[in-house]
Amino acid sequence: MPRETFHRELDQLVEEVLELGREVDSCIGAMLDALEAHDTEVARSQLGVDTRYKEWGAEIDEECIILQARQAPVARDLRLLYTVQGVTNHLVRAGTLCEHICRGIAETSDAERDPDLEASLLEMARGARELFRQGLEIFETRDIDRARDLEAADDKVDLLYSEAMNLAVNPGKEGIGSPEWRVRAALTVHYLERIADHGVDIG
Repeated sequence: MPRETFHRELDQLVEEVLELGREVDSCIGAMLDALEAHDTEVARSQLGVDTRYKEWGAEIDEECIILQARQAPVARDLRLLYTVQGVTNHLVRAGTLCEHICRGIAETSDAERDPDLEASLLEMARGARELFRQGLEIFETRDIDRARDLEAADDKVDLLYSEAMNLAVNPGKEGIGSPEWRVRAALTVHYLERIADHGVDIG
């Protein structure tokens, strides 16, 4: 009976991590919508999520520690607990990066943009979200074959990263895009690459 209780609590813990993941995915979706539509209201609606995600992550970590202390899990269960903690960390960090991007969108709402760089950012944002979603689905389904394919998918985002960063730091002769927006765009490129990496690491 104690082991059955432990596994039930462990299953609940995994579901809690998945719920956090779905919340972060929703934030990334809102960020993508804000990028596409230049919607500062949508971007501002995500400001403050970082604090909630960090508090939620801390609660999950505490539950993991309590389960370990109370149940002394065997190796297989212990590996899952460590994985839960690792995945939680990646989710929280991805959420933090998403808020950073939304803040940049809100604070440069009236700035002049470079359409080529903006198009590159959108393509990269879509790729990063897809990788994040795939990583979360792999964690939920334990699909090892799909996990092996993530690195190749991440290579595409890395290529987009190089192209977007080149556009950010090497504006054309016309100099389209205000300096402030270009700085924010360069940071956004970096943040999107890290969100994609977190998705790969989760998977």
